[in-house]
Amino acid sequence: MSKRLEFSRREFVGGALSFFAAAGMGKFAFGAGAPQMRMRAGVLSDIHLFAKGGRRGECAGAEMFEKALCYFRDRGVDAVVIAGDIADGGHANELLTVGDIWRRVFPGGKRPDGAKVEKIFVYGNHDVAPGFFNTGKRKIDAFNDAAQYALSHGGNRAAFWREAFDEEYAPSYIKDVRGYKFLCAHFGEFDKPGAVAALLAAHRGELAPGKPFFYVQHYHPAGTCSAPWTWGQDSGKSTAALSEFPDAVALSGHSHTPLTDERTLWRGAFTSVGTASLKYLIPFGGRENSRIFGAPDRDTQQMPFLHCRDGHHGMVMEVFDDRIVFERRDFENDLPAAPDWVVPLPAAEETFAARAAKMPAPAFAPGAKVSVRKIRGKNRGGAATDQVEVSFPCVRGENGGVRAFDYEIRVEGREVDREKIWLSKRVYSQHYYWAPERDDAVVKCVFAASELPQNPRRLSRARGIEYRFAVSPANCFGRQGAPVYSAVQTGEGAAG
Repeated sequence: MSKRLEFSRREFVGGALSFFAAAGMGKFAFGAGAPQMRMRAGVLSDIHLFAKGGRRGECAGAEMFEKALCYFRDRGVDAVVIAGDIADGGHANELLTVGDIWRRVFPGGKRPDGAKVEKIFVYGNHDVAPGFFNTGKRKIDAFNDAAQYALSHGGNRAAFWREAFDEEYAPSYIKDVRGYKFLCAHFGEFDKPGAVAALLAAHRGELAPGKPFFYVQHYHPAGTCSAPWTWGQDSGKSTAALSEFPDAVALSGHSHTPLTDERTLWRGAFTSVGTASLKYLIPFGGRENSRIFGAPDRDTQQMPFLHCRDGHHGMVMEVFDDRIVFERRDFENDLPAAPDWVVPLPAAEETFAARAAKMPAPAFAPGAKVSVRKIRGKNRGGAATDQVEVSFPCVRGENGGVRAFDYEIRVEGREVDREKIWLSKRVYSQHYYWAPERDDAVVKCVFAASELPQNPRRLSRARGIEYRFAVSPANCFGRQGAPVYSAVQTGEGAAG
């Protein structure tokens, strides 16, 4: 792999990573001589409008989409990006409803002040891929409108696009928004051999050196944002093509990774930004209350996984001469999901490891306590189980601190004269993807009683196993704050 394609990033992240935020200066408080904002765009992905009935406009998700557009309208955006999965099931009524809502919020494609608002939309896999999800015979029979499914079979993509959005369809295209270029590739186009490279080459003369331009597709360019951990990456063809353009800013969706994860912003040979989802979010697996997307549940896990159906993320992107600012928005609560990302222009490379070294660890408030109780519950497979519930305060970043991304809970045991870690788990707070002030005050992690240290039958309690729970808050790079501890527990006698 060439040096340009290695996992090198040049992110500069707001909040705890930004000198300006740390100094209480907010968004680059440079005074009267500060550069002016040149362009503002609303950014969404994976809105997944779902047709509930056979009539146009009857779509789940329409209200949240209109809410997001109204917010963008009130912020005075010059464009709105939707990075794919506009329709959930490839149904024309889903796509047409999006167009109807757009015309209602932006009549004539304009803001209330009369300025034009450009549509920067691309198809995703849910929109057009044959056989995906709700495009099967059951739904066609229910609506009795098989012709409406031409979207998902390729025949009428252009016709429905024209009807929905009042513009011509092309597999890839370029638009200008206040002097900034947006190059876009629909699903099925960006993974064709040479397609992204050809698109960039065709418009190279329109891309001013040293000035950012924006590239939009549905899948993440491979090896960039949230890589290598997230699903939803493309074949790598777009990464190879974009790596020749250091001024490129890629906007992509598909994985539904929450914007509360700092790794959804990547800066390497170019910039790559994961745009989450307005419909629902998908956290990384590896936690007691999560799962690897697409993989079967492990019945041994003691907690249900977070569905995140109440997670609705989007962004407002503001472009200045010297920086790009990404406002991360929690539309469920109408609050910032996390501090703004501030990307300086021109950007300097910075690896995830370098960012991790800069980002402070979250910390429990003084006096934080860990509570332990025995319960009778069910594991993820539904089996009744004796369990132990460990509870502790949520670290929400109050008083200028850093919010916890997740928590490690360790079972630290002493067996006769030996001390060791018996078991460790990681867990998310129940609403770690919401604005921090709306997250739950208490976090819980559940263990099966059988997972915990047991006293051998012939060993007296005086010489038996003692253990405690140690809980450490961690940021998204895994850096942990100081632990807090439960009271010492005594291992139960072995059965039989």
